[in-house]
Amino acid sequence: MANLEARALDWFDHHADMAPQARAEHLCALHQTDPELHAEVARLFKADALQGALLQSPQKILSVCGATSEHDEADDPRIGSTLGAWRIEGVIGSGGMGRVYRASRADGQYAQVVALKCVSVKATSPVLAEVIRNERDVLALLEHPNIATLLDGGVDATGCPWFAMQLVQGEAIDLWCDHHRLDIRARVALFVQLCEGLRYAHGKGALHSDLKPSNVLVDEAGRPVLLDFGLSSLTARSHGGTQRRVAMSFGYTAPEVAAEGYSVASDIYALGVMLCGLLCGAQPQVPDSTLPDVAPSLPLPGHHARGASLQVAQARGMKSTAALSRVLGGDLDRIVAACVARDPAQRPASVAQLQADLRAWLDMRPITERQQEAGYRLRLFLRRHRIGAAVAALVLIGGGVGLATGIRLHGQASEQAQAAQAMRRLFDSSFDALTTGGLGQSPLMSVAMLRDAEANLRGDAAAGRVDADVTSLVLMALARSYTTLGDYRHAMELLEETQTQSAAREDRRAPIQAAMAHLLNIQSRHPQARDAVREGLAHIDAVPATERDLAHLTLEVELARAQWGMAQIDEGRATLQQALAHAEDFAAHDPRPLAALLIQEGQWLRLFSDHEAAKVDFERAIALTRQHAPIIADEATVDLIHTLNQQGQHARAVELGTALLERRRQMLGEEHPETGKAWAVLGNSHFWNGQADIAQEFVQRSVDILSAALGEDHPETARATLVRGAIHSHLGRAEEAVANGRRALSIMQQAYGPKHQESMRAMGYLAAALAVSASSRPDAAKAWDEVVDLFARRVGLGQSQGLPMLSERMVLIKAKLRLGLVDEAAQEELEDIIAALSEAMGATNDAVQSARFTLIEVVLKLGKEDLGRTLLETLLRDVSTLPVTMVTESMRISCHEKLGDLANAHGAADTAREHWQQAHDIAMRIELGQPNAQRLENKLASIK
Repeated sequence: MANLEARALDWFDHHADMAPQARAEHLCALHQTDPELHAEVARLFKADALQGALLQSPQKILSVCGATSEHDEADDPRIGSTLGAWRIEGVIGSGGMGRVYRASRADGQYAQVVALKCVSVKATSPVLAEVIRNERDVLALLEHPNIATLLDGGVDATGCPWFAMQLVQGEAIDLWCDHHRLDIRARVALFVQLCEGLRYAHGKGALHSDLKPSNVLVDEAGRPVLLDFGLSSLTARSHGGTQRRVAMSFGYTAPEVAAEGYSVASDIYALGVMLCGLLCGAQPQVPDSTLPDVAPSLPLPGHHARGASLQVAQARGMKSTAALSRVLGGDLDRIVAACVARDPAQRPASVAQLQADLRAWLDMRPITERQQEAGYRLRLFLRRHRIGAAVAALVLIGGGVGLATGIRLHGQASEQAQAAQAMRRLFDSSFDALTTGGLGQSPLMSVAMLRDAEANLRGDAAAGRVDADVTSLVLMALARSYTTLGDYRHAMELLEETQTQSAAREDRRAPIQAAMAHLLNIQSRHPQARDAVREGLAHIDAVPATERDLAHLTLEVELARAQWGMAQIDEGRATLQQALAHAEDFAAHDPRPLAALLIQEGQWLRLFSDHEAAKVDFERAIALTRQHAPIIADEATVDLIHTLNQQGQHARAVELGTALLERRRQMLGEEHPETGKAWAVLGNSHFWNGQADIAQEFVQRSVDILSAALGEDHPETARATLVRGAIHSHLGRAEEAVANGRRALSIMQQAYGPKHQESMRAMGYLAAALAVSASSRPDAAKAWDEVVDLFARRVGLGQSQGLPMLSERMVLIKAKLRLGLVDEAAQEELEDIIAALSEAMGATNDAVQSARFTLIEVVLKLGKEDLGRTLLETLLRDVSTLPVTMVTESMRISCHEKLGDLANAHGAADTAREHWQQAHDIAMRIELGQPNAQRLENKLASIK
């Protein structure tokens, strides 16, 4: 009988998640071939309809429930009612375990449609009630693109639990891989991506505890999404270290779970079983023994492949089972064997370690347990260089601080271990923040979640569930998160509160002062930031030895920023170089600090027009972090794209921007702020590449996403509106561009202060928009006065900080030209600017061409017509040989128009018409704004 039950359980496990019609066909066939087994299986399905409902997700209910008739829906009393904040609108699916409804927000807060699961089992037992609380509490803390999000939950008036969840449209990972015929490398890459969600959850103190293929859906974008954290439990809330076990999945549950409970190791065991199935099609077999601690039989992938069907091999891109076995044997066998080792201590210590070995396999590099095998390493080296660079899996590594982990640290280890773990996370996040100096980073947590996290922390602290040391550490993490939201006042309040609570802990002084210096530098309060760094360095020796280097680096970088902000350029450079040297020392262990510092150096080099050196820094930062810290790599990519645009390499900028957007859409989804930023980066590149129509669409998409996610007054939204304003100016919508510029400048100055680079940049955008507007107005002297004032302020602020301001000085002269405020000194200054720009950026750079045309305008204004004509003809000839971009085409228009003006002044009507017509044709081709095209048309019409 035991064997019959085992066979029935195996049959049930393989068919439970099938669509009802398909499962009914299999049951009918089973009834014909094995009536006894059919009866036992039917009993299991009947029991399943009455039990275990809490263990299913809405997505799974959708896959197993039968269709709902219109009559059933009409008779359902829940239709039209509300549960919590949700109004139930219709039935999506139903079955013995309950129903899933389509519901939308009923409180008017915002529009959202969800899958709302109403379970047919009442929460009458303490264990079931605990499952409800745990599923809701755990998933509410987990916000990650690879985890299905729980939005709300509760118990209705009849005692039945309900959950409102993100509805994932997708297919179980094993079926999806087979249907798409993914080869082995693609399957491993997808699996590494899946692991990222679990790694994130473990970092939050949450276990999954029910990992299997049906609990992983791959959505329409090809992104794996983890379902059903309902069986997981917060490690910090375990009772005396023992977790309550609600259910087990045969074949995927580690053998020690029955006696010891779930753990990170048991989740890794389940990952190993899943990976084996993806690689070779092997399914875990239920053991003959009914004892729960007997491990199932699981053949390793390479061995199983030899006996697999040809269809299994072909579904994995292999021509034969022998070829599949060769690919799977060796390292992949070892990786799977390590995951499913009977002794939990022999398994990978973390999901991150498993990911590292899988990435190593993808890159043809040694896995952990074979690092010292010389012959093996040599073979991999030869394979790498014969085949070329391996395609690594792109895995999103979260850059934020694990707030939930910090809040629950007291339940995980001793006080010393808690503090060390929290400190590591804080300093790790500090160096992720270095990629942009705290600017341009979108919060990885929503504002609501951040507020809730703070409220929960304070509640736990007041109730004595969290000690003062952990509280102060998490307050510090919260302060950094509020910084990314732009709430600098509250961030500083939290840091000052942390400082007060940690007054007796000298080892906390350095990290607190580093966080304060970071916040002060963002607000351009550089002298105060320098003082905070000095105080932190005075206490650096009290920081634990394992954390001291990273703490010292953080302080060095903030000191460099403060020195640069105070125009102490040489001192700032020396400090940064010292920090870079320190980061080089442990780059082999952790390349992130070095990569982040290279990005900082590249940004500063770009301010001095040393774009080629900046590009080298950004490219090296990308190479260091693409595999293991893609968030930093993508931030470096953004800077590289900006640099390429400044160098006139717009086609390559578009190429990199397209890849960046695709990565962020796949990993983060369509509505994430980082995706919104990527739309703006790509749109800006298209604009400078001469594709204004595409640029306008992309940048508007960015503004919409960022406004919805961060708010219209967030600096990130303001940056996107500045780009939109530049496009509006180009298209002749000058007044809209000016309005955009004024609003953005106000936001930047309020956020960062008037002297910050972001405020100066917004000042330049506004001045440019005003200049375009003034150019189309007959009486624009007052408008040009404001343009000159803005450009003069920007140049003055930059020069006070020791910056050369070459292009900015050029546009200031151009603005003064409109008011007739030029002389021989202006000509000499422009000649010096052109020489400096040519040396720094190359003679063909866009900025050089703009400066050359401004020089021509000054020369003509000074009455040197022959020289001006010669310079115009030379410039037109030069730009006509350059790649077609927005700048080069605009320059050709200006040259033709100006040559036409000179010809017309001397009565050469035919020559004037020819130049003006060419200018008009180019303007129409690149969609130059209506006032510009109209001006040229008026000139053409004036010739009789």
